[in-house]
Amino acid sequence: MRSDITVENGRAYHIGVAPHEIAPRIFQVGDPARAYKVADRFERVDFECRNREFVTLTGLLGGRPATVMGTGIGHDNVEIALLEAYTLLAFDLSTGMRKAVVPPISVLRIGTSGGAQPDVEPGTLGITSYALGLDTTGIYWNVPLPDDTAGKLEVAARRLLGEATVPDSRFAGWISPYASRATPEIVRLLEHSARTVAPRFPQVTGVTVAAPGFYGASGRHIEGLSLSVPGIKMVCAAIEAGGHRVVNFEMESSLIFHLAQGLGWRAGTICPIISNPMRHGVVMDYRPCVQAAIDVAVATMQIL
Repeated sequence: MRSDITVENGRAYHIGVAPHEIAPRIFQVGDPARAYKVADRFERVDFECRNREFVTLTGLLGGRPATVMGTGIGHDNVEIALLEAYTLLAFDLSTGMRKAVVPPISVLRIGTSGGAQPDVEPGTLGITSYALGLDTTGIYWNVPLPDDTAGKLEVAARRLLGEATVPDSRFAGWISPYASRATPEIVRLLEHSARTVAPRFPQVTGVTVAAPGFYGASGRHIEGLSLSVPGIKMVCAAIEAGGHRVVNFEMESSLIFHLAQGLGWRAGTICPIISNPMRHGVVMDYRPCVQAAIDVAVATMQIL
């Protein structure tokens, strides 16, 4: 079946990239400035494109093509950027038909995250095993549950969030997270790379909650507005299944893993944890640990 691909002058409509300007090994970052920090690790940069809020740089890493994409914040931007990158790699743009041979695609997210557990110190490198999406972008792609643990995480999340929602809230019963899973091979490689190239930084592996907003969806109080789920971070921190507990909060990983499962990509996330839930409003200088996360992701991508 022909895919619905939006192309303008031979380039993907939103990211502005042509097929020869994208590689199947992709780093995803939110902050466009961080994309340049990742690209600094390339042997060379052959293509650079800035279009709308997206920045894409492609060059050589370890002698093989690699791309870093700065997508801006949020699930919706990630969907646009990664699906357009996928169409460039996998489809004939003139016909909309999938190519007979599609290269293996790997996506590594490098970001920052807020802590969920009091015993995890800021500066810890958070490696995601599963993600819980509070967004609605993922539910429009009908991807099966990856495994039983993901199903148990969904059940626990729905129960706890349902119990915590204000009873007379207009949106009581509406919040129904979906779970997705990082590629186990990528999780193991990130853990190994973290021990090898960033040994002075502690690491933790666990569940990442991906919120669709920084304020309401993350439980931040703004005078004049009422929260549907007060204390949502504390509620989510209690979610656990199969030995996997929530360790951090960010805004993209759930959809990346969801798309990856549906399309056969390998995907993983490493996000330094830059705050602790018991120290409200205190955020560390995260530049050193972000650089460590870049080092870990680059070392991992060179193995793939």
